[in-house]
Amino acid sequence: MRARPITRRSQPRLSYSRFLIRPSAAAGSRLEPAVAALCICALGGVLLVELLTPHIVVGAIALLPLLAAVWLLSNRWLALVGSIAILFFGVGVTVEGANRITLALAAVVALLTALIVRLYARTLTYVLASHDRLRPDLPSQAIPPTLDQVDRFSLGVKSLTRREIEVARLGAEGYTTLEIANQLHIGKRTVESHLAGAYSKLRIGSRAELIRMAAKLGVS
Repeated sequence: MRARPITRRSQPRLSYSRFLIRPSAAAGSRLEPAVAALCICALGGVLLVELLTPHIVVGAIALLPLLAAVWLLSNRWLALVGSIAILFFGVGVTVEGANRITLALAAVVALLTALIVRLYARTLTYVLASHDRLRPDLPSQAIPPTLDQVDRFSLGVKSLTRREIEVARLGAEGYTTLEIANQLHIGKRTVESHLAGAYSKLRIGSRAELIRMAAKLGVS
């Protein structure tokens, strides 16, 4: 007797992904350099206003682009934006006269707040990854129609080869294909082949989705 395929009733379900900009949402995408550049420009604009208005401390506004970078970017691009933010704060404190101490305090508060938000974002990433692992939010055409396919989906991570795991982990950290090839001393085409295999087994289709699976791949 043939087993009847499992069907899924179409029930309206509130999805957090509709209302939430996930941590590292721009990581690995073609827009990430543009987002980083926009944050840097915003930080530069705050520094310029600070220098033009020596009697008013506006440095605290730099927290806004800094938080955007903390929430949206990968570690590599965040390190760049953070370094430039520290440099800008240093220039402002050095040039500022009467309000130097106030600006220094604002800089410390902004950097500490950004660090706390980053830690929260990483924790939220793990929580969402666990949620996705338990209740995958897939398009209806990608839902496995049989129990056998459900099992294969849940074992996707375990089915990766050692090299696919190495490539996938580096990709989840935000490294480009060329950078992965240089680190592992393999060809760029080989990296692309391993990524394609990992995408197929993990049932994903983009680098951004791979980065969101960082917790599953053991990326800290």
